[in-house]
Amino acid sequence: MESMSIYKGCRCSLCSKPLRNAKNLVCSNCLSRKNYFNKGFSLFVYNESNIKKVIEYIKFYHKPHLVKFLMHYSNFIKELDIFEDCDYLIPIPMHRDDIEERGYNQSAYIAKIISKITGIPVGFDILIKTKKTKKQVGLKQKERLKNLSRAFDVLKIPNNIRKITLIDDVFTTGSTINECAKILKRHNIESNFFTIATTSDINE
Repeated sequence: MESMSIYKGCRCSLCSKPLRNAKNLVCSNCLSRKNYFNKGFSLFVYNESNIKKVIEYIKFYHKPHLVKFLMHYSNFIKELDIFEDCDYLIPIPMHRDDIEERGYNQSAYIAKIISKITGIPVGFDILIKTKKTKKQVGLKQKERLKNLSRAFDVLKIPNNIRKITLIDDVFTTGSTINECAKILKRHNIESNFFTIATTSDINE
């Protein structure tokens, strides 16, 4: 685990994506759209080979138990402000057909570990993915938004829920997280997010 270091460079103040220019406070991705989430944090940069390999094993090689490596970063994770006053952790939901194909939702496994670290309960049945969508990889921003339109819905809202943290594996453009946050905002629920890693392919 020593070879996987938390990214310590300049970050976007909203989504935490790495910035090349320390003078910038917000990345071009966040500047180009309306964010429905308040802020988020990703531990690692996905382009780093070791973390990319771990995430690929978690997602595609039936090794979701590898998310336990996050326990090594417990002290750092539990101090993140994205979990402050958080009522629930919500894993980004998958469509039932995709869960049947893969056998599990890796975001649910991540949420369980983050719950163990922070003590915040997981809301497994708050959000649901109602539409089977294309894979987001390779789609342009407008195509991603169209692909995700009306893909999610609220299934059940616990009493007195005001603030949640969405949980996913990788933050790329954030279209999926933003769409989920948009749905929750309609129900007066504020959202932050946590992902294991973020891509660093935006020119700043």
